[in-house]
Amino acid sequence: MTQEMKDFAVRTITRNILTPVIYMIEQENSIDFICFCDRRITMQEVYDTEHIIYAETNKHIEILDIREFRESDRIEVINQATLIYSEHPFIEMVFTRSMLEDFKNAMDDRNDVLERYRESGTYYLQ
Repeated sequence: MTQEMKDFAVRTITRNILTPVIYMIEQENSIDFICFCDRRITMQEVYDTEHIIYAETNKHIEILDIREFRESDRIEVINQATLIYSEHPFIEMVFTRSMLEDFKNAMDDRNDVLERYRESGTYYLQ
């Protein structure tokens, strides 16, 4: 994907879908744009935006909300995907920190369940 196409995609996504950050994962025939979407955005608006970008890039486009990912997948996105847009460097830092905190909380919950199992022989509260 050329820089002009990336710029077009960023302009299109930020104009149609309110998001402070956009990550991109590019495969051979498709591109995933991972955003932190405004909850008021409808799926139709997302599909329309995907279609506009497809018309320009001629690649299958998927716009995904990072909140739909598991905590471990969010960390993978932050580490592996290319950040192509950030409203402000501070926003990027806060966003990354929030995703790391979510992952830490999930791991703490997991450890609590495992500890409960070691102590009581069951994963469930008694």
